[in-house]
Amino acid sequence: MVQVKTSAVGQYSVALLAFGIALFLERVLGVFMATHPFLFFYGAVAIAGWWGGWGPALMNTALSLISFSAFFPLGHQGDWVRPSDVVSLGIFAMLSLLVTKLNVSLRQTNAERALLLERERAARSEAENERARLHALFMQAPAHIALFRGPQHIYELSNPPNNELLGHRQLVGRTVRQAVPTAEAEVIASLLDRVYTSGEPFVGREMPIRVPRSDGGEHEVYFNLVYQPTRNSQGQVDGIAGFGFDVTDLAQARQRAEALTAELRHGEERLRMLAEAGATLASSLDYEATLKNMARLAVPRLADWCFVDVAMADGTFKRVEVAHAAPEDAPLAERARGFTAVLAGNPLHPPTQALLRGEALIIEDFTDARLEASGHSVEHVSIMRAIRPRSFVIVPLVVRERTMGVLTCFTTHSGRHYTNIDLSFFRELASRASLSMENARLYREAQEAIHLRDEFLSIASHELKTPLTPLSLKLQSLSRELSRTAGMLPRPLVESYVEVGSRQVKKLSELVNTLLDVSRIASGRLRLDAVEVDLAALVRELVGRHEAQAVRMGSPLQLEGADVPIIGWWDRLRLEQVVMNLVDNAIKYGQGRPIHLRLAEGPERARLTVRDEGIGIAPEHLPRIFGRFERAVSDRHYGGLGLGLYITRTLVEAMSGTVRVESLLGRGSTFTVELPRAHHARDS
Repeated sequence: MVQVKTSAVGQYSVALLAFGIALFLERVLGVFMATHPFLFFYGAVAIAGWWGGWGPALMNTALSLISFSAFFPLGHQGDWVRPSDVVSLGIFAMLSLLVTKLNVSLRQTNAERALLLERERAARSEAENERARLHALFMQAPAHIALFRGPQHIYELSNPPNNELLGHRQLVGRTVRQAVPTAEAEVIASLLDRVYTSGEPFVGREMPIRVPRSDGGEHEVYFNLVYQPTRNSQGQVDGIAGFGFDVTDLAQARQRAEALTAELRHGEERLRMLAEAGATLASSLDYEATLKNMARLAVPRLADWCFVDVAMADGTFKRVEVAHAAPEDAPLAERARGFTAVLAGNPLHPPTQALLRGEALIIEDFTDARLEASGHSVEHVSIMRAIRPRSFVIVPLVVRERTMGVLTCFTTHSGRHYTNIDLSFFRELASRASLSMENARLYREAQEAIHLRDEFLSIASHELKTPLTPLSLKLQSLSRELSRTAGMLPRPLVESYVEVGSRQVKKLSELVNTLLDVSRIASGRLRLDAVEVDLAALVRELVGRHEAQAVRMGSPLQLEGADVPIIGWWDRLRLEQVVMNLVDNAIKYGQGRPIHLRLAEGPERARLTVRDEGIGIAPEHLPRIFGRFERAVSDRHYGGLGLGLYITRTLVEAMSGTVRVESLLGRGSTFTVELPRAHHARDS
C-alpha cells in the first residue's frame, strides 16, 4: 500500500467520504447483509485509519455506532436494549480499534522504513564522496603516506612523496620486502609485523632511515613515523596505514644544539621534571597512582631505580612502585617489591635510616661493604647485590610533622654519583609529593563523608515516604467512600481508616523523633531526666504493645524474669526507647522465629537480654553496627535509617550502662543491656 501525505482537512474528508459510501452500501444492500451489518463500516474505519490515523478512524467508529440505531433500533418494541445489540456494538468497537491500531502501526512502520532507506542512500553517497576526498587528500598531502594490506604488507597506495623517497619503484601490489629489498626495508617490515600482530599503533620520533640517492648511493634522513592498524567490520586488523614526516632538518639542528648546551641540559632537565612532577601530582587525587607516575618521571632521567614506600595506618610501609631503567631488571624489581622500609629492621638500610633520622639522606658512594651490612636479611642482601646500587638519595615524605612515606632514588649502571645539589632537588620533589598525598587523603575523606551523607539522605527519604504512601492511599479511599455515600459512613469503616492512619502517623513520628535524637546527640543537647522506674513493668508494657506486630511477623515475644519488680533510677522515655529499638530490631531480622526477652537484677545493676533466632550478623560487621548510619544488611531488603542501634548505644552509655552484641551468621543475635540501678546518668 502506498501512503499519501494529506492535510488534516483532507484526512477527515476522506474519512467522511468512506463513511458515506459505507452508509450508502448498507442502505442498498442491507437486506442482503442482515448477518453482517457492520461489514461496510469496517471498511470505512480501515480506510480512515490508514489515511488519517487515530482521529478520522475514531470519528468513523463513532458515526458507525450512531448510524447502527437507524438500521437496528435498540430494544424490543422500544422498551429494553437487546443483549445481542450491545454485544454487536462492543465487538464492532473493539475490532475497529484493533484495525485502527494495526493501520496506524503499519503506517508508522512504512514511514520509518522510507526514512531509513533515504538515510542509507544518503550515507552511501556521503561515504563515496568521503572516500574520494580522502584519496585525493592522501595523494596531495606533503607527508609520506602508504597503505598496506594483509599480513604480507602489500602496498595498496603510495602517494607521490613516498614514491619519490623510494626512488620511484613499482610499489603498489608488491610487499614491502619485495618493493624495497634493503636492510632498512627489513627494519620497517619488522615494525609493520609487530603492529599487525599486536593491533597497537607505533609512533617513532626522529627515526634515522637510509634511503637511496639518484647517484646510486644512500643518505640518512630522519622521520617521525606513525603506523596505525586498520580494522575490518569484524574489528580484526586487516592492514596498516603509514604516515611519515621528514624532520631531518629539525633533528640535525637539535643534535647541534644539544652538543653546544650539554652542560646546561642537566639543570634544565631538573627544572623540567619539577614542572612535569607538579602537573603529574596535580592531575589526580589517587596518591598511589600519582606517586607511581612521579617515580617513572625520575627514571631514567635522574635515577636508574626509584622506590616509593607509603606509610600504612598500622605503622608499617607498603612499597607502591619500583621503577627501573633497564627492561632486563624486571625480575629483580618484582623481588625488590617485598623489601620495604622497616622501622624495626636493620637501621643501616638506607630508607629505614632516613626514616629513623626523620630527614633526607644522601649516600654519594654506596660501597660493597656497606651493602653487605645494610640488608634486612640474607635474601635482601642478595637482591641488593644483584642490583648493585652505587649512589643513593632518600627523602622522607612529610606533611605537618606526619611521615607519609619515603622516596628512594639510586643509580646503578649509569655510574652517576649524587651531590648536595641533587639532594636539594629531591627535597623539593618530595615536598610536592607530600602535599599531593595530603590533598588526596583530605579529598578521599571528604568523598567518603559526602557518600555517607548521600546514602543516608537516600535511605531517610525512602523511610519517610514509606508511612506516607499507605496514609495517602487510605485518605484517597476515604474520600472516594464519602463521594459515593450520601449519608454517614459506617463506623467500622471509618475506624479502620483511622487505625491505619494513626499507625502510619505514629511511624512517621518515630522516624522524625529518631532524626531529632541524632541531631541532639551530634550537638550535645541530649538531656536525661532520671526518675524511679520499674524496668519489669516497663518491659511488660512494651511487650504488650508489640505483641500484635510480632505475631503478624511470625515472631512471638517470650518474656522471662518480669514477675519481680526491678527498680532503678533511669530516664523512663529514653529507657523505653532503648527497649523498643531492640525489640523492633529483633522483629525485623527474626525471620519469623520466636524472640526471647530476659530480665535479671543484681545488687547494683539490671540486665535486659533480647535474643532472636534470625539472620544473625557476620563477624566483620559486629565492631561497627553501633555506629551512626552503619548497617550490616542491604537497604534493598531491609528498611531503616541505620540509626536505631547508634541511638540505643548512646542512650545506654548516657545512663552509665553498657550494651553489647553476640551473634552468629544465620543463628540469630543476642543484645545485652546492663544499667546501674543507682542514679549515675550523665548528659551526652
